[in-house]
Amino acid sequence: MQQFLETFLDPANLVGHIAYVFLIVSMMMRSMHWLRVFAVAAGSISAVYYFTLADYVSMFWESLFSFVNIIQLALLAIENRRGKFTEDEKLFFESVLRNVERAHARKLIQAGKWSDVETGSILITEDTWPKRLKFLVSGHAKITLAGKQIAYVGPGDFLGEMSYLTGKAASATATALTPVRFLSFERNQLETHLDKYSDLRHALEAGFNRNLVEKLVKANKENGA
Repeated sequence: MQQFLETFLDPANLVGHIAYVFLIVSMMMRSMHWLRVFAVAAGSISAVYYFTLADYVSMFWESLFSFVNIIQLALLAIENRRGKFTEDEKLFFESVLRNVERAHARKLIQAGKWSDVETGSILITEDTWPKRLKFLVSGHAKITLAGKQIAYVGPGDFLGEMSYLTGKAASATATALTPVRFLSFERNQLETHLDKYSDLRHALEAGFNRNLVEKLVKANKENGA
């Protein structure tokens, strides 16, 4: 144990320790941008460390590791700058995916389907399993339970998120009070996409939680609570 501590605390190994700290920190990042940044830092420091040890093979691989991550950073920057969100896409991005790379957010939006429905259209039916998760970008709908109106939803609100999370049937019916435009996602397709990008899953679930709180606050105000 004493020998281990002496080796571990040897100032000559400080650079190597720093490199591993950066590598561990990179694995803790939810943002792909910062993950790559810390990975480049870890690889670069490791390359310098192995150079001082005259271990040129390890230096080569650490340098290659850093180079690949630099390329990925550049590609991510290009994707983030490519094109602009429409106003409808911007609402979804800022409401739900505010901490996600724009490139990843765009891929999720492209996986969805935009729909427009008229006044009186049924968006969600009570005691049925919604096939699609919906996010309203314009218009309003009423929420009814056993025929009794209990709440309203509008731009920035989800429909079907509880069924999506629990796998259970919808607990209420949503009916359009005005023409409604929404972005929707088929459940299995959405799950496949979220499995590829964990940052999107975290952001989407956080969006569900924020929206649930907002719905409760609105419902309390409407009921005079």
